[in-house]
Amino acid sequence: MAGTGAEAPAPEKLDEAVQVLARQYDRVRGGFGTEPKFPPSMVLEFLLRHHARTQDKDALAMASHTLEAMARGGMYDQLGGGFARYSVDSAWVVPHFEKMLYDNALLARVYAHWWRLTGTPFAKRIALETCDWMLRELRTAEGGMASALDADSEGVEGKFYVWTPAQLREVLGEEDGAYAAQLFHVTEAGTFEHGTSVLQLLRDAEDEERYERVRTGLLASREQRVPPARDDKVVAAWNG
Repeated sequence: MAGTGAEAPAPEKLDEAVQVLARQYDRVRGGFGTEPKFPPSMVLEFLLRHHARTQDKDALAMASHTLEAMARGGMYDQLGGGFARYSVDSAWVVPHFEKMLYDNALLARVYAHWWRLTGTPFAKRIALETCDWMLRELRTAEGGMASALDADSEGVEGKFYVWTPAQLREVLGEEDGAYAAQLFHVTEAGTFEHGTSVLQLLRDAEDEERYERVRTGLLASREQRVPPARDDKVVAAWNG
């Protein structure tokens, strides 16, 4: 499949590339290969463009399934937006919590392209939330974008992001706390370490008003925690 770079790949080579990806595709959980799973931004861009060019339904299905699985799992910050660097498991549940500018810039673009191609409101929401997060959390005083947020705070990886059912009830009260635990899959056993859970949103909330109230309340409470440190170096390529 290797090319010389002297000319654009022939259509049959692009078809062959899609077939190779299909053999690596995780049809249950989305993504390609096994854990750890990194967000395959450029692969997804290729699949969306291939569908736009050829109307290949399998290419769109692989891209759509992966894009939705990533954004519904713990690799996506369900409260503040933005993606962690990768998932340590094959189901997108537990991330390595570092959040990088270059990942999020590429992911915001591919979700915008998914939205443009399909019109799905979910794609629009993730694209906009990811851009909002970059502007809010990474923009420096000089107007550039910082490189990353660390994975840990107070010396503990993920501490800023994870929750227990008791913490949800403390912030939201008994009823909304129980609702949030069910909605975001926060369990007594935990999905991460020491009985804590990474928030997931495996399906959209039916009560949009209640969802927004809960999400806003948890985000405001999280802002009182010690945040991860920010790497303030501004990399021109990543900003570009």
